[in-house]
Amino acid sequence: MKLKKKYSLQEISKTYKCVVIGDLSIEIDSVCSLTNSKKKSLSYISDDKHISSIDYSNLDCLITNKEISSLIDEKSLSLIIHDNPLLVFSKLINDSLDLSKSSLFLTEPKVGLFPDSTLIGNNVSIGSNVTIGENCIIYPNSTLNDGTVIGNNVVVHPGAVIGSDGFGLVQEKGKWIKVPHIGNVVINDDVEIGANTTIDRGTLDSTVISNNVKIDNLVHIAHNVFIGENTAIAACVGIAGSTSIGKNCTIGGGSGINGHITIVDNVHIHGMTMVTKSINKEGMYASGTTVEPVATWRKNQARFKELDQLAKAIKKIT
Repeated sequence: MKLKKKYSLQEISKTYKCVVIGDLSIEIDSVCSLTNSKKKSLSYISDDKHISSIDYSNLDCLITNKEISSLIDEKSLSLIIHDNPLLVFSKLINDSLDLSKSSLFLTEPKVGLFPDSTLIGNNVSIGSNVTIGENCIIYPNSTLNDGTVIGNNVVVHPGAVIGSDGFGLVQEKGKWIKVPHIGNVVINDDVEIGANTTIDRGTLDSTVISNNVKIDNLVHIAHNVFIGENTAIAACVGIAGSTSIGKNCTIGGGSGINGHITIVDNVHIHGMTMVTKSINKEGMYASGTTVEPVATWRKNQARFKELDQLAKAIKKIT
């Protein structure tokens, strides 16, 4: 990726508060990956297992931390030292992005619907009484249904649906009858919502996504869910209705969370975990079994069904 201008290492050091080992006058005009490096470009390394991927002959500069820098040949390329190399790399890229010039977004803003600082993609569907804050990016082909409230600095990726009806049904004489959903969705500041993620509107009240929540692709958040600030949710997670999730939580990919339960602050749920009841104590949680040869799995599965009988038999013996 080309940067918006050329940067000297001295300028990068001053702007992002880094230490440079090497020639401060070197200029870079693009960023690259370690596996596709090129001259006048900048890459990063934050894990020593990737050191073997460094192409000293085709790279001028690398961002890394102090520990890893001792393992790199400083005579062959200049190093930018920071405790968090990926953070500096990300800031440099973000400072060079200008999405307002992209053909993905509307060239003629809908007057009065959103601030000038917000970008609305082509083919975005916006319902009535929708509020969108400053500095938001709503990517193409996403949907904001009636009554949706979006704060400042929110990113909604392509195909996301915000404000769809929840899965509310009631039976009458054996037939399912739809429960109307007349609430809305409230997205607070600094939230990012992944591609093809769906967030349902509340039945009567709001489904609420708090400040700085980060949601990956293909996540389903059902009606009346509350998610606390600084929580991160990986791809393919399903959260059933009226569940409350606390602050500073992480939820691993493919996890399923039951409805009408509470998860307190600082809970970290591993991938593919099934949460069927409230979690009232902070910490790390997991469920399920890891992969194994199918023959072994079948034997273990058969024995698993016998656990209750085995437990009773052992109890009689003891």
